[in-house]
Amino acid sequence: MRLLLIFLLFTFALKSTAQTARAAGFHLGIPIINETLKEGRKYKPYQLLFYYNFTNLLKGKQNDLFIYLEPQLVWVHFSPKDKYEWEFGSNLGLEYRWNVSDKTAITAAIGSGPHFITVETKQQHRGFIFSDNFTAGIHQKLSDSGLNFDLKWRFRHISNANLAKPNIGIDSWFVIAGVTKDM
Repeated sequence: MRLLLIFLLFTFALKSTAQTARAAGFHLGIPIINETLKEGRKYKPYQLLFYYNFTNLLKGKQNDLFIYLEPQLVWVHFSPKDKYEWEFGSNLGLEYRWNVSDKTAITAAIGSGPHFITVETKQQHRGFIFSDNFTAGIHQKLSDSGLNFDLKWRFRHISNANLAKPNIGIDSWFVIAGVTKDM
């Protein structure tokens, strides 16, 4: 079901070139609440997120609804210290912006996408997973040059849709900050 939703969003985004309002940039995600795994370690994923929105589905309206793509590289640290692990993948999602002024918007987003994790835990199998994200934040235009600053809070759940056992999943909360440039 997730793959079907991702495919439909991607197809719709490619066909929506008439209503283009694109932006690209990057964000850093710092974990603030980390799940303690069954083996007693805390799973602390640090995210490097690349951001690209395809189109504004509400172009010309008071508010905005963007389809976005978010490729990710994630470095996983454990507490107590253990070897480092990695995640990588990409999310596709919808981001709604409630424009409270010409330069400031409150945002809400939902996204999902395929990922790969290198860690094997007692609650999540190594390999192919999905990353599901729920995000809220503030989008601030910095100037007329098209630069923007984002500050977001995100809940993320990773699991593999029961493709392999174990599949309890891992949950994390993040503070995300970054910049984008209107194109």
